[in-house]
Amino acid sequence: MTEQQEPRPTGPNAVCHTCGGMQKIAAPRLYAVQATTDVTTGMTLAEWRTCPQCGGRGYLPGLQAPA
Repeated sequence: MTEQQEPRPTGPNAVCHTCGGMQKIAAPRLYAVQATTDVTTGMTLAEWRTCPQCGGRGYLPGLQAPA
């Protein structure tokens, strides 16, 4: 086992309700893009960040119902 991996707890685990087991969530950001000299438009792009609820593991220990 490497240093970055932590042992999974024994017993049933619940999939993280925030990230759905993907370990990351999208954080939308609004960017202004100038398409031409006359038109300035905004577009939303997503940046990925680690899920704050599960800490990037993708699961929650034990059986937990979504709140």
